[in-house]
Amino acid sequence: MRSATFNASRHLFLSCPQRIPPSFVALRHTLPVLARRANSSTTDERTLTQSAELLDSLMGSSSSLDLKTSSSLSDILSPPTPQTPTPTPDPSQMLIPPASDPLLHFLASSLLNHGKRARAERIVSRTLLYIHALTRAPPLPILRHALITASPAVKCISQKRSGKNVVRPAALTEKQRIRAGVHAVLAASKNKSGKTVEERLAREIIAVVNGDSKAITDKELAHKQAMVNRGNALVK
Repeated sequence: MRSATFNASRHLFLSCPQRIPPSFVALRHTLPVLARRANSSTTDERTLTQSAELLDSLMGSSSSLDLKTSSSLSDILSPPTPQTPTPTPDPSQMLIPPASDPLLHFLASSLLNHGKRARAERIVSRTLLYIHALTRAPPLPILRHALITASPAVKCISQKRSGKNVVRPAALTEKQRIRAGVHAVLAASKNKSGKTVEERLAREIIAVVNGDSKAITDKELAHKQAMVNRGNALVK
C-alpha cells in the first residue's frame, strides 16, 4: 500500500513540470556549464554522475552530462588560487665570473714587459691561484681589497717657490689611485720570498690584507706629508 502510494506520488510529481521548483531548473542548466568551464580532471566523476542521475529523476529527463570535460565539484566551486610569481635571481648574488675584469686587465698591463701580453695574463692567473691556495678563499675579492687598501688618496708634488722647495699635496682620481696602488704592491713584492713573480706577488697581496706591508707604510707617510703641507694645496 505504501509503495503504491509512493509510486503514484512520484508519477504525479514527474508528470507536472510546472510544480518543479525553479532552483532545480536553474541547477540543472548551470551544472553542465560549470562542468564545461572546468579543467579536464575527472577525479570526482562518480559525484557528478550521481548528481546528474538525481536531477534526471527529479526533472524526468533522460539527458546526461558529458563527464569527459568535467572536473571535481571542489575545483568548480572553490575560488582559483592566485599564482605567485617566480622570483628572478639577483645578478649581484650569482656566482658567475665576468668575461673580463677591468682590474685584472689593468694589473696585466702593469706587468707587461716587451709586449708579451700572454705572459702577463698568465702571471695574473697564477697569482690568483696562489692566493686561493694560501687563503682557501675567493682570490678576486682579496686582490681588489688589497689594491684599494694600498692606493693613496693624495700625492705630494715638490715645487720651487722664491728659491725654496715647497711640497704641494694634490688629490688623485680613481684611476690614478689604483695605478699608484698597483705600482706600490709590485714594488713591495720584490722583497718577498718566492721563486716566481706570481708567488711573490700573491704573498705581498696577502700581507697588504693583513696590514703588514711596506705599501701601506708608504701610503701612510704620503698622507701624513700631505696633512703637514695642506696649507700649500691649491684650492679652486
